[in-house]
Amino acid sequence: MAATTRRARERRARRIVGTVLLIALALSVLGGIAWFQWSRPPAPDAATMCPATGPTSHFVLLVDTTDPLTFTQRQAWDVLLRDLVSRRVPRDALLSVYELGADFHADAKPLVELCNPGDGSDRSELTANVQRLRRQYEDRFLKPLLAQSDRLVATKPADTSPILETIQLVGINAFRAHAEVHGPRRLVILSDLLHNTPRFSMYREQPDFAAFAATDYGRRVQADLPGVEVELHVLLDTPRLQTRRQLKFWEDYFDKAGARIVEVRPLEG
Repeated sequence: MAATTRRARERRARRIVGTVLLIALALSVLGGIAWFQWSRPPAPDAATMCPATGPTSHFVLLVDTTDPLTFTQRQAWDVLLRDLVSRRVPRDALLSVYELGADFHADAKPLVELCNPGDGSDRSELTANVQRLRRQYEDRFLKPLLAQSDRLVATKPADTSPILETIQLVGINAFRAHAEVHGPRRLVILSDLLHNTPRFSMYREQPDFAAFAATDYGRRVQADLPGVEVELHVLLDTPRLQTRRQLKFWEDYFDKAGARIVEVRPLEG
């Protein structure tokens, strides 16, 4: 009788211990799931692929389509675009692409605006689906942006080239609209930089910037680009007009906008 009672107590103790272990295991699993959910970063924006915390930097590409490119310029443009998209824009950075056409009203919004989601090369197979990340990078970032190469090549010259108005709109709709970006901001411009509208044409006159800025038109088209670094890729279509004096105009213009030119490169051809 005593032996039977002892065995019953032992079975009951084993059941209790087993139950406690199962509860502990369940709590451990639930805790692990809760920790994973809590520690996992929020999902990126579905449309732009930008992090929920915002892009880490902002690149804006502005391409002048008011004049056709020569054969050599077209080759240089294709290389410039591919280099910017595939090498220079880092993971989690935003890239906005704008057209500078004859009608700045039609070009106020970006043609495409996407964050680089990363190609997975910096991730581990143990914690990420590297193949899926690579496909996403190629299909949703590289291809849509590189597809702009043909879109941004003019087939015939335009009557006007509203460079000042378009830069002003880029300041509003690109940089100011994404004021949450606290990292570097860079404006990359491909143009001959020869502004040409009825109110002011660099084909007719090239005043110094101080004189231009004092006019009603000059005050109206002044951009606001605080902290923006500007990179100029110049199409040398009319070298007799694209002088040091003309470049000084743009240096002073961007300086007043709160920006600074960090690179000037003539595009081959």
